[in-house]
Amino acid sequence: MAGASALSFASLPKFAAAQNACVTSGLPAFLPTRLTVDCATRRNFSIYRRNPTYMGLTGCVSMTTVKGRYGVYPAGNLFLFPWLNASGLAFGVSKDWQTVLPTNLTNFVAMGPIRGWTAPLDEYFCDFQLVVPWQSFIGFRVDVPFPGKINPLRPWRTNVDKLSDGKPVGIEWTSSNMNRPWFAGSQWIPPTDDCKGNAWRALIIDGINQASAGLCQTSSAAPVR
Repeated sequence: MAGASALSFASLPKFAAAQNACVTSGLPAFLPTRLTVDCATRRNFSIYRRNPTYMGLTGCVSMTTVKGRYGVYPAGNLFLFPWLNASGLAFGVSKDWQTVLPTNLTNFVAMGPIRGWTAPLDEYFCDFQLVVPWQSFIGFRVDVPFPGKINPLRPWRTNVDKLSDGKPVGIEWTSSNMNRPWFAGSQWIPPTDDCKGNAWRALIIDGINQASAGLCQTSSAAPVR
């Protein structure tokens, strides 16, 4: 399903596996067989597909059951939420992108996309959108495929050649702070057996593939109050 290519990154994240230990309980130690993918995530992915020039997706996976402002989310759930780049911001604040937040696996509330990139996207999403403790998540980003050839010495980017919707994506596996506690101090989810990083990558790619397959049939939206 996936073809991988690793490319250069402006600021090389530090891999500190020698300094820290992997988490030995919870999801990193006991992998789920598959991530759950809520209706909001499927809807947001569809919105992103229609607007790749204007937005990307910040991604998170809950590593424990968490309670937020809008709902309770199970461990092992995939979240994808749009953020606007400069082209998207040019539409102004009045444009309704129809993006949503989950309240559970099938229902959601309306919530506008993250406007620009003034803080780590995954942490901003947890802190100000879901309103959950970001320490209970791992993070990554989804965008258009990265150009260039494979460079195995820079393994924090992957291109997936084709999802269920027939189109590719690029995945940035780094997070400024969220991945470190779960992957032995590494900012990126490792592409090796270290802390089961390669298994986590496969689960996340499968989850994104689920999100690309189509919208849920039973879903509802309400405005945030």
